[in-house]
Amino acid sequence: MKKLVPIPPESLNRLKKDDLKDFGYQFVSIKLKDGRVFPQSVASEGCVIQVKGFREIPFVETDIESVDADGEPWNFRRRGVRTRTPPRK
Repeated sequence: MKKLVPIPPESLNRLKKDDLKDFGYQFVSIKLKDGRVFPQSVASEGCVIQVKGFREIPFVETDIESVDADGEPWNFRRRGVRTRTPPRK
């Protein structure tokens, strides 16, 4: 597993047409050749940088069949933090 996975050129061209990014990244849906789909992923600078629910990206570039722009944003930078005391109100 890798931390960054390059997006194949044919999908990258399609993403550039559907340029929905606001802050240097774009929410994408990734379909693999084996049929698995990762509907909530983040791409930036031509690479997949994060997949929701995974610490590392669970596939490599050669596994990718297609990458499409996805309109479902999620807070990929937020990390769940457990504390012993409840948050202040």
